[in-house]
Amino acid sequence: MHVVGGKRERMRQRANMVAAAAIVAGLSGLVGCAGSGTGADASQASSKTTVTSPGSGADASTAAAGPTTTAATATSTQTGFEGATDGPRTAPPDGTGTALLRAVRVGRNVGFERIVFEFEGSSRPGYRIRWIDGPVTADGSGNVVSVAGAAHLEMIMEPASGVDMQDGHLTYTGPDRILVTQQTKLLRDLVRTGDFEAVLTWVAGASRRVPFRVQTLSAPTRLVVDLQD
Repeated sequence: MHVVGGKRERMRQRANMVAAAAIVAGLSGLVGCAGSGTGADASQASSKTTVTSPGSGADASTAAAGPTTTAATATSTQTGFEGATDGPRTAPPDGTGTALLRAVRVGRNVGFERIVFEFEGSSRPGYRIRWIDGPVTADGSGNVVSVAGAAHLEMIMEPASGVDMQDGHLTYTGPDRILVTQQTKLLRDLVRTGDFEAVLTWVAGASRRVPFRVQTLSAPTRLVVDLQD
């Protein structure tokens, strides 16, 4: 009886051990599954972070570029150079008779340097303004005129003159060559190269070719050339 009882006791213990082992194995499997799930989530989270990170970087770059672009646009707006190019500009005259030149001025501003031709009365001449190659020549004689600077901007105004042909008096009494170097950095020279048969020509010498714009203003009548600096 004791032998049988001992066998039964050993069989019960063995069954308990098997059951315990099965429980442990099951728990280990659950833990393993949970670990795999966490690993996959971590991988996805890492993947999401990788995708999001460049996005954030791009957004950061865009944000950084935004103010810069805005500031540049604001500067351009202040200096008024929207659409400015280094190509030729032309316009017909506005008014009757010959526009009589009274004064020529130059000035340096933030972002550009300015040339101003001021005329008497309200008539404004037509103009042809362009960068030119080769030597600068005088209108009428064709003689070569020395103009400082590596680039030359020719400004032809017609009908215009510094002389009132009705009575022969000079309306422009300033110099044919205006010393601009003490007032400007881009502009190196400004020379009258022609005043012949109502065609008035000035040439500006600059250190390089740059975009420019042309404006007409009134009270007094002015033709304004701004060179982007």
